[in-house]
Amino acid sequence: MPISRRGFLTSTIILGLSACSGAPSSLQARGSWGSEGLRNGDFMRPRAIDVCNDEVYVIDTTSRVQVFSKEGEFKRLWTVPEETRGTPTAIIHSSDNQQLIIPDTHDSRIMIYSPQGELLDQWGSYGNTDDTLIYPTGIARSEEGDFFISEYGDQAERVHVFDAHKKYVRQWGGLGTKTGQFSRAMDIDISNDGKIVVCDTTNHRIQIFEQDGTFLSSFGKAGSGDGELMFPHDIAVTQNNTLVIAEYGNHRISHWELNGNFLGSIGSAGRESGQFNAPRGLALSDEDEIYVADTDNHRIQFFAMEDFR
Repeated sequence: MPISRRGFLTSTIILGLSACSGAPSSLQARGSWGSEGLRNGDFMRPRAIDVCNDEVYVIDTTSRVQVFSKEGEFKRLWTVPEETRGTPTAIIHSSDNQQLIIPDTHDSRIMIYSPQGELLDQWGSYGNTDDTLIYPTGIARSEEGDFFISEYGDQAERVHVFDAHKKYVRQWGGLGTKTGQFSRAMDIDISNDGKIVVCDTTNHRIQIFEQDGTFLSSFGKAGSGDGELMFPHDIAVTQNNTLVIAEYGNHRISHWELNGNFLGSIGSAGRESGQFNAPRGLALSDEDEIYVADTDNHRIQFFAMEDFR
């Protein structure tokens, strides 16, 4: 069954209230835009973000896909249909930059758009069988064209793999805390050497696998110190094969090596420039800029890799 949206919102409001008590950050964002609202360029809790063709694509909880320049100038928008059950939690682009791929989480399908907002394809339906989806949260695509999908719901905490023709290939996972199991796997990416990296969100850890599902390693435990994680929600692999993670429980963006070595973080709880309130999404540009969906502050902030400390 779907999670209660009311319960989910209540928990994030509590997190947001605690977030706003922090002191001003010494680190300033390189830039930011947006405020709470329904006008073009404003947001209602943005949480999915991608950078493609030097444009920034943002999805908020109204199901609007808003497109901006990298400096925040509003350019256009479209709306993902049937948003009454919930809204997408991720967006990525194809390797040729000609498609935006969106896991439409609560409608149990994958939607593919052109950068201009034309719906090109959609596939998937609700179910707990090999060839159906429960609630897809994140998606990544291998060099061979396979789709790797993180998914939760109905005890189906899993990584689900489909080939380039959307045919079922394999799956692994299960609900739990053991190695290879997940509790609300919210995002997935593929490292530069082909490893599958999963945000195991409410287990407060990252798990890494071969593409056939063989477990390799994990890192992280609940906490707010260096080398700890609190609700890692989104992940991106850098050009140097390191990991950048949005932790909405710690109100920060953290930087890691694949072996679990902690490299630094950006941000603290608050509303000032360089602070966050439950960030749930991030994306990297080709120039190593980091764009963050600062969810409960209803804005986008961007930084550079050199800002980590």
